[in-house]
Amino acid sequence: MASLATATFTGQSGQAYEFLAYDRDTEFKSAGAVYVVAIRYPVSDGFTYRNVYVGETRDLSDSPLTHCRTACFERIGANSIFVRLEGNPARRQEIAQDLLGRYDPPCNSDRAGLCEYPTTECPLVWPLGL
Repeated sequence: MASLATATFTGQSGQAYEFLAYDRDTEFKSAGAVYVVAIRYPVSDGFTYRNVYVGETRDLSDSPLTHCRTACFERIGANSIFVRLEGNPARRQEIAQDLLGRYDPPCNSDRAGLCEYPTTECPLVWPLGL
């Protein structure tokens, strides 16, 4: 399982976190992690990403693939996932909240249940519009 890229995301606190990017359909081993679901798209000098969801899980082999927000991910065109392994549950939650405070991704926006896309809770984002 080779990663597509590396990225540093900076939280609202100013703390920087290193992540590895993978195709969204990558199968992972069981591990605790913080993850960012994203749209990967080409630009003139390679690829760039648009973050659409930040989450954390105790079991990376299951949660991002059977997620309650999968409909939002599918409709928005998310095709990548950034992963940062973290075994400590409290630390995972802390990192995810720090990133949410900075990025406010659209599939996190209602923070309760499944987005019916597009709505004000799960707004249109690139490449489908802003």
